Amino acid sequence: MALRNTRTPLSNKNSTRTTRAVFNRTPRTAPRKAALSALAVSVVALSGLAVSPAYAGSSSADTLSASIVIPEREKVTTDLGTVPSGLKSVEIEFFTSEVAARTQVKIAVGPKGSKTYSFTAPAGTSKTKTISVPVTPEMDGTVTAVSSVADVKLNLSVDGFERAESSPAPTPEPAPVAAPAPTLTLTPAPAPTPEPAPVTSGTPGASNTGVPSGTALTVHNGDINVTKPGTVLSGLDVRGLIKISAPDVTIKNSIIRGRTMNGPGALINNLGGHRNLVVTDTELSPSSASPDANGIYGYNFTATRLDINNVIDGIHITGSNVSLQDSWIHDHMHYLNDPNQGGSPSHDDGIQIQAGNNVTVTGNRLTDSHSAAVQITQDRGPVSNFTFSDNFANGGACTVNIAEKSYGPIMGAAITDNSFGRDSRLANCAVIAPTTTKIDFASNYYVPDDTLVTIKKG
Repeated sequence: MALRNTRTPLSNKNSTRTTRAVFNRTPRTAPRKAALSALAVSVVALSGLAVSPAYAGSSSADTLSASIVIPEREKVTTDLGTVPSGLKSVEIEFFTSEVAARTQVKIAVGPKGSKTYSFTAPAGTSKTKTISVPVTPEMDGTVTAVSSVADVKLNLSVDGFERAESSPAPTPEPAPVAAPAPTLTLTPAPAPTPEPAPVTSGTPGASNTGVPSGTALTVHNGDINVTKPGTVLSGLDVRGLIKISAPDVTIKNSIIRGRTMNGPGALINNLGGHRNLVVTDTELSPSSASPDANGIYGYNFTATRLDINNVIDGIHITGSNVSLQDSWIHDHMHYLNDPNQGGSPSHDDGIQIQAGNNVTVTGNRLTDSHSAAVQITQDRGPVSNFTFSDNFANGGACTVNIAEKSYGPIMGAAITDNSFGRDSRLANCAVIAPTTTKIDFASNYYVPDDTLVTIKKG
């Protein structure tokens, strides 16, 4: 298959330039990695699921690796070849080199709309990382990458894979002999209009969060209480609130505007914690300013590419299993005399975590809050296994504020590879936490001066 390497500037999505990816075949004395197209034949007699390294011991096999040059704020798509059948996942190893300034890099393995993996690349050469990419029927062997603020050379290779045991296909029964069917002339039904594809690369902002450009919306007046499992709400302009009362609900390609409220509430309410709520490519923006309006309440949800604005709290987490990624929370409402705070100023946060285990916040842009971009309070219970990585966060008294209260230290906290602005009201307070909470803390920098962030002890 011919290799292609297409660059599309984020600032001009209609322009396209074509170059070739550079693939280096270099013999090594260390264990060799096999090419993606050779994965199908490199394991014999696997039983069940097995993770197998894609190398051939000390043989003379060559290494096939791609070195992709990504210009600043452009996305580059490279074809690595056909994905063999029968794989469950592929291990992709990567690192960056020749980076002039610290930048965020995002990688999507597969066709348009595939899951994006992001990391912060330091100036010079980064450490090697490996991601496990699920193989889906749509997987086409392509890799798309984008860099936020600097030119980057991305080096990647296939490192291993996982294959599922295959069952022998049943022997088909002979088809009965039937009389020829009469010839019918049918008028084909019109092809459905495809949904506009969201933009999945670049720093979260107006162009790649919220409702994808070109989406047709249907106005729904009034609240929605979702009671049927597996319900999908798509392409709606909701002039009311949404309450989740069933599992496996999806909300996508919609805008939630709320209504007049007579007490604190949320545009999307999953306080019942109904499992597997998915909210994607959706904007949450109240039509009327209110100290009662918040974005999402609850837990057991995944939120991707959301645009949340003009609320008090963007996301209010009250339990476990929450993932927020590639979203933009900004322009919070703030009242000097907030009735919900006894007349004192609003406590508006990008994300407030009152309790929960397994909370992941990656690849987001969190700005303009008065209290904090992320506030862990433990008001309802302990918080554990909190991950905050590859985000840009700015504002607040301190931008990330961790409190223990009566539940003690936060266990399993990790804050890594983030960029912080300097607009916190308390000088140089990107992160504040008690000394008793031990945090995996690395590669966090202020922008634009690239100064290393330290934790202020609270």
